[in-house]
Amino acid sequence: MKILSSLILIIILLFAYAQNSLAQSAPGATGEAKFINVSYDLPYPGILPDNPLYFLKALRDNVYNFFITDPVKKSDYDLLMADKRLASASSLIDKGNFQLAITTLSKSGNYFDQAIQLAAQANTAKEQGAKNTLDRLWTASQKHQQIIYQMSQKTKGQVKYNLELLQVRAKNFQDTVDVIRSQ
Repeated sequence: MKILSSLILIIILLFAYAQNSLAQSAPGATGEAKFINVSYDLPYPGILPDNPLYFLKALRDNVYNFFITDPVKKSDYDLLMADKRLASASSLIDKGNFQLAITTLSKSGNYFDQAIQLAAQANTAKEQGAKNTLDRLWTASQKHQQIIYQMSQKTKGQVKYNLELLQVRAKNFQDTVDVIRSQ
């Protein structure tokens, strides 16, 4: 399980690094980005991933996710999971557990990506509620960028660099939602 998580993180970071190296100046990579306070509340994360009972929470979440069939509701649920992982990662940074925070933040991005895909599918099918979900995803992507930037200001070295890459990924999510919303 740890190996799979590490592999996923490495792939994500390589993808983000490739995008970052192709651009002259990636947003957020210079550390000069400033964010306005986004009016979007993150949920309480509950048990953090460093808790020995966390696997029960993860199991419960996966079982619940399995039974959601509506793409709009599943997208909303994935956004909730992304938000919870973001809040967890922020708490882990505050506790000084940097590597677990990076892994948790990467999982947040995976949930966010899945939420975007499902919302795009629902939007293409003109399902009710898809536009509202896309609007929430756009606002949430701004909040994710803001929180990741704040997290990066509390770190240095390789951890800061990884957070900046994940911030670029969150910006890419916002750009993707912009494209889907314009269709």
